Amino acid sequence: MRNALYSPLNARLCKRIKEARLAAGMTQTELAEATGRTQAYISKFEKGQLRLDVADFVIFAQCLKLDAHALLDELMEEGPR
Repeated sequence: MRNALYSPLNARLCKRIKEARLAAGMTQTELAEATGRTQAYISKFEKGQLRLDVADFVIFAQCLKLDAHALLDELMEEGPR
């Protein structure tokens, strides 16, 4: 079974969320507070050490004022792998 944690798709998602956080001028701690997660969780996610489930993906997108549908489309343009 393929380990999706280290997939190129997950790496692109981690990168895109981090870019959005930085563009919004948010620290990891501020994003953690907004999402109800810890700063360590945000750090591990941004390093690709964990994955977001669908609910967390939606929460992160909302907190970063991203269109979740557009973000998925953007990620999938490069393919699922």
